[in-house]
Amino acid sequence: MAETRTIYAGRRRLRGLERGWIAGERLLNRLAGRQAYNPLYHLGTLEIFLLFVLIGTGIYLTIFYRPGSDRAYISVVALSATWLGSLMRGIHRYAADALILVAFLHAFKMLVMDRFWGSRWLAWVTGWLLVMLFWLTGTMGFFLVWDKAGQWLAEYAIDLLGGSFALSFLGPQAAARTFGFFVIILFLHVFIPLVLAVAVLVHEMRLARPRYWAPRWLMVAATAMLAVVALLWPVANEAPADMGQLLGQLRLDWWYLGFLALINRLGNPVFWLLTFVGLGLTLALPWWGRGQHLGPAVVIPPRCTGCGLCARECPFDAISMVTRDDETRFSSLAVVKPHLCTGCGVCVAACNDDAIELAALHAAVVRQDLRRTLRRVSEAGVNPVVVFTCDRHAFMGSLPPLEEARPPAEIPIIPLLPGRLPPRVQQGVWPDAQGQPRPVMTAVLPCMGMLHPSWAAEAIEAGAAGAILLTCPEPDCAYREGPHWTRDRMKRRRTLRRGNTYWVEAAPGSRPEVEVVWRRLTGDETAAVSIAATVVGDRSATPRAGWPARIRHLVPGLAVLLVVFLAAMAFNRPTTVRTPEEARLRVLINHSGQLLAHAQTLPPEVVAKLPPGVDPAAILGAERFPVGLRVEVDGRTVLERLYRPRGLRREGAIYGSEALWLAPGKHTVVIAINDDNTTWRTVFAQTLTLSPGQVVILNYDPIGDGFVTGDW
Repeated sequence: MAETRTIYAGRRRLRGLERGWIAGERLLNRLAGRQAYNPLYHLGTLEIFLLFVLIGTGIYLTIFYRPGSDRAYISVVALSATWLGSLMRGIHRYAADALILVAFLHAFKMLVMDRFWGSRWLAWVTGWLLVMLFWLTGTMGFFLVWDKAGQWLAEYAIDLLGGSFALSFLGPQAAARTFGFFVIILFLHVFIPLVLAVAVLVHEMRLARPRYWAPRWLMVAATAMLAVVALLWPVANEAPADMGQLLGQLRLDWWYLGFLALINRLGNPVFWLLTFVGLGLTLALPWWGRGQHLGPAVVIPPRCTGCGLCARECPFDAISMVTRDDETRFSSLAVVKPHLCTGCGVCVAACNDDAIELAALHAAVVRQDLRRTLRRVSEAGVNPVVVFTCDRHAFMGSLPPLEEARPPAEIPIIPLLPGRLPPRVQQGVWPDAQGQPRPVMTAVLPCMGMLHPSWAAEAIEAGAAGAILLTCPEPDCAYREGPHWTRDRMKRRRTLRRGNTYWVEAAPGSRPEVEVVWRRLTGDETAAVSIAATVVGDRSATPRAGWPARIRHLVPGLAVLLVVFLAAMAFNRPTTVRTPEEARLRVLINHSGQLLAHAQTLPPEVVAKLPPGVDPAAILGAERFPVGLRVEVDGRTVLERLYRPRGLRREGAIYGSEALWLAPGKHTVVIAINDDNTTWRTVFAQTLTLSPGQVVILNYDPIGDGFVTGDW
C-alpha cells in the first residue's frame, strides 16, 4: 500500500523552510519568556505602522523642502543642519529601508506557511504590488535630494528616454525646465502613499477581521529604535549632483537604487528581462505552486438552522447566509463560497447541529473513532491522556514520538485524491518523569479552530485521564483565528476550569511546553516545574508581571527589531560607477524642422487655388523633414543618425540626445546636419579638450544654426 501522508506534510520543501523559520521564532519565545513580545508574529502590521511613520515624517520634510535642481539640494542640507530635521530625515530614510526588508520577511513567512494560493492569491499578488509601490515611492524620494544618487537616476533616465527629457536636465535654463519635473515627482512621492492606504484595504479585503495595527509595545519600540538609530547614525549628505562630471564612487541605498548598479554591470536588457521573468513567476506562484486542503466546507441543508455562527466565525468570509425557499421552519441557510474556503474547519466547530463538514475530513468520523477507542481502552483499565493539536504542531515535532504507535482498530480511511489521508487519531505511550510508559492518544486536526468545545469533555467522560489542547500562537495561526476561537469556545463551556484539561499556546516544535503539561497530568509537578517552560493556557497561577519582568520579556524582541533596522541600514554601501572611458561628450538637438510644403514644387493648378499670401503648409499640412546628424571625431565618423518629427502628422519638434565616450585629451569634433533631405552642412567644428571625468555638452542653437558648448 502506498504511504499515506497529510496534505500539509506533503509539501516537504516548504515544510523544510518553515521548520527553519519556526526554529528562530521558538528561540525568541524562550529567550523572552513571553511569545506576546515576538515581533516576528506581527510583520504585516509592522509594515503598516512603518508606512504611517513615513507619512508622518514625510509631511514634516515636505514643509521645508524646496523643489528644483537649483534649490533642492540646498534645502535638504539646510534641513539636515538642525537636530530635529536630521532626526526626521534619519527616521524617514531608515523606516523606508526597514519597510522593504520587513515586507520581504513577511512575504517569506507567508510563503513557507503555505499562505499564498487558493483564496489567498489576492493577498499574495496585491502584497507584491504594494512592495513595488513602496519601491517606486522610495526611489522618487532619492531623486528629490538631487545629490550624486539623484544624478545617477537622472542620467539613467536620460539615456533611456532621451529627447526632451534630456534637454530638461542638460539644455540651457535647466533649473527652470526641471522645476516642473521636481514638483511632479514631489506630488507623486506624497500622493502614492495615499494610494497605498487603499491598496492595503484591497490586500486584506478577503479577511473577515483584518488586523491593521501592531501591538502598542511594538509601535512604541519601533519608533524609539528608529529615533536612536537616526541619532547615532545621521543620514550623511552626498555631494550635490553635477551633470558636468562623471560619477565615481558614491554611497548607494541598494534597497531602492541597487538596480542602477546591477544595470551598470549586467546591461539594461539582461537586467529587466531577469526582473520581469522573476516578478512574473512570483505573481503566478499561487497558480503554478498551488496546494491542496481538506475543504471546501459542505453545508447539510436539513440540519442547518440558519443561526449564522459559521458565517460569523469564518476567518475568510467564505460563508454567507441566504434566505431559504424550502419547507423548513428556518428562514436562513448557510452557503459556502468554495473559492474562498481554506479548509480550516473553524465553521465545523462553530456549528452545534453538525450541519457543516469539510469535504475530505468529517469531524463526526474523528469524534466517533476517538470515543470508541477511549471506551475500548478504558474497559481494559487504561486511562490515556488525549492531545488535540493541529497539523503544524504534529509535523514540526511538538509532540514526543509515540511508542508502539498504532491507529485504533476499525478506523476508516477517507479517500482524498491524489492520495489518502492517514488516520487522524493515533494511540501509543509517552514516558513519564520516571521513564514509565503512560498511555496517550493524539487527535490531529487541520487547525485547532476545528475543535468543538465538547470534544475534550466527551473524551474525559469516555475515560480519558485528561486533555491537552495544543494550539499555535494566536497571531501565528496558519488560518489566522484558530487559537482565538479555541480559547473563546473553551472558556464559554468552562472546559479549561477543570483541573485535568490544559490549553497550551506555543510555537510549533515547542516540545518542552507540552512536556510540562504531560508531567502535571501524570502527577509529577516537580518534574513539570524543572522543565522551566511557559504554558500560556495555564494562567491562573501566573502572577501579573511587574515592570522589571516586562522589560526582561521585551529585551529579545527589541534586539530582533534592532537587528532588522541595522540590516536594512547595512545595504547603504559605497558603490563605484563603472564607465567605459573617462570622459563623455553629449550632443543634444532641439530642432523645429523645415516644413515639407515649403520645399515642394507645387503644380501650377494647386498654387492657383491657394489664397494670396497663404502659407502652403497651412493648407497642405505642416509635415516636416527629418533631421540627420553626423558626428566626426578626429576625422572618423562615430555617429550618423536620423531623427523624425513627433506628432501624428509629423508636424512636431525634433529632439535628439546622444552620448559618446572619449578618452581624455584634445579631440577635433565636426558636426553636420541635414534638415532638408538634400544637403549636409557643417554646423560645428572645434577642437575640444576633455579632462578626466568631464562631461562636455553640445546644444544645438536654432537661431545661430550651430552647436554651442556648455558645461552644466
